[in-house]
Amino acid sequence: MGIANAFMPYYRSDPQYQYVANATWTKGTHNIRWGMDLSRVHLNHTQPEFGGATHGAQGGFNFEGGPTTIPTISPNQYNAWGTFLLGMPTTIGKILQVPDVYRTRTWAHSLYVRDQWQATRKLTLSYGIRWEYFPMPTREDRGIERYDFDLNKILVCGVGQVPKDCGVDISEKLFAPRIGLAYRASDSFVIRAGYGITNDPYNLARPLRTNHPILLALNIRGPNSFQPAGLLKNGIPAIPTPSLGDGVIDIPSNVAVNTLAEKFERGYIQSWNLTLQKQMRWGFVGQAGYVATRQTRQLGTIDLNVGRVGGGEASRPFNQRFRRTAETRVIGPIGTSRYDSLQTSLERRFTAGYHLQVAYTWSKTIGICCGGLITDIVTPAIKIPEFYHLNRALLTIDRPHNLEITGIAELPFGKGKAWLSNGGIAGRLFGGWQLNALLSSYSGRPFTPGASGASLNAPGNDQRADQVKGEVVKTGSAGRGVAYYDPFAYAPVTQARFGTAGFSSLRGPGIVNVDAGLHRAFAIKERWKLDFRAELFNVSNTPHFTEPGANVSNRQLNPDGSIRTLNGFMEITSTPNTGREGYDERIFRFSLRMTF
Repeated sequence: MGIANAFMPYYRSDPQYQYVANATWTKGTHNIRWGMDLSRVHLNHTQPEFGGATHGAQGGFNFEGGPTTIPTISPNQYNAWGTFLLGMPTTIGKILQVPDVYRTRTWAHSLYVRDQWQATRKLTLSYGIRWEYFPMPTREDRGIERYDFDLNKILVCGVGQVPKDCGVDISEKLFAPRIGLAYRASDSFVIRAGYGITNDPYNLARPLRTNHPILLALNIRGPNSFQPAGLLKNGIPAIPTPSLGDGVIDIPSNVAVNTLAEKFERGYIQSWNLTLQKQMRWGFVGQAGYVATRQTRQLGTIDLNVGRVGGGEASRPFNQRFRRTAETRVIGPIGTSRYDSLQTSLERRFTAGYHLQVAYTWSKTIGICCGGLITDIVTPAIKIPEFYHLNRALLTIDRPHNLEITGIAELPFGKGKAWLSNGGIAGRLFGGWQLNALLSSYSGRPFTPGASGASLNAPGNDQRADQVKGEVVKTGSAGRGVAYYDPFAYAPVTQARFGTAGFSSLRGPGIVNVDAGLHRAFAIKERWKLDFRAELFNVSNTPHFTEPGANVSNRQLNPDGSIRTLNGFMEITSTPNTGREGYDERIFRFSLRMTF
């Protein structure tokens, strides 16, 4: 009831200030450039949102299947429905935002110098270095907050004896060298190569913008997977508003926190490429290259207070030390990722009435599961140190094959064209039209066969299914009641251990799509012009599908072992947001624009 989105409501005012200066000196075959870039970002937010919270400001209850199942049986959706009917939530949560607006301030400093050297008539070298410094974020009138792992206290930085920078050691020696070359082997053949390091620019103000005591994320759980966190009839406990005191304050055991270690290590990305470009006949230019990146000390968050296998809430490390049960997430390095690709293209620039470009990429992306798009900082699926290696897998953004074909063509009618060029009514009516089209064909995304984590009983970690067949057969079917992959290839886990299915071990359906458009500009007067555009998305009205449901615990079997109901497991029941307002079916769009 009410707003379903946990991040609502929100009001943001985020002014940014940037100071840039550059200078260039040219002497002989050298072109030397240097400069500075200072950036200041203000975040002024009214938004009760926190990464470690189970629910937003409206509060909420989760109902999982543990309390209504036998411990030796994996719970399913029916067990979860049972806990709801009995009013026994397994998680209770709510966020309390204390100030009306919380304010965060952050700086980013950088200097660079670069020399572009025309070594010979055919060879050009570019080399340089960049220095960057990212100070600790602050509030408008003090520092941010940091959790003290030894005292189980929150340090309100800049208050009392707590230093404004929270005592965090942040490096001021972030240097990033880069080099590139272009060699013209002939008038129609060019070789390009480059290597560079980029410091991870992720702004700490984002994950640290809210924390206790500015925002309190209440999370209540049962002592283990099979016991409730409380009773629905008792509601959500009131959250007391804390005082800043002398800067060292208590934090409730069930309030989540994001924090930093005393030494913050910012990661970096290495990038390199080797590209060959060739001018061909009929105006075509072909290009092929190897493009790769290596992300070292990738930034993310790790909850240091997750439970151990079979140990339940009691096995959380800070529960054993301080009776602390909530997430205690550290922002820092979580591992490495790598991207390798063959990128090719064939292009004919717009000449004689048409343009064509074909681009194909063959790639592979491996990193820490199950992060994907870099829209925000990611967290590993398994946080227990001895099992951390299981996280290494394909990322959910991995699409091995990606083919894109675009074309623009002027229709051969009207003045100066092959047909109807005599200036008559037909020529004026059919002349001036331009047709464009885009064909996209790419692989589906990886996904993980999962299972209920009740028997795992390790709060804060994701569970995987057991793979019970060596080969998983893909049927390719979509819709209710049919499985995209063999539903018998996996089984629930009913013991205190992780399942055997690998992260990102299956791949969803690929997508083939064609969009087209028709455009013409009508000259009404010298300064007046009318543009007409007709667009057609998903020309063939072909459905595109998302990944199937992956929780094997939802699958129900008959006594003879046959499928009673898939309950979403391996069923494809939805379409993806392909960038057109979330609609997948064929869409017509028409527009008129008057310019003067």
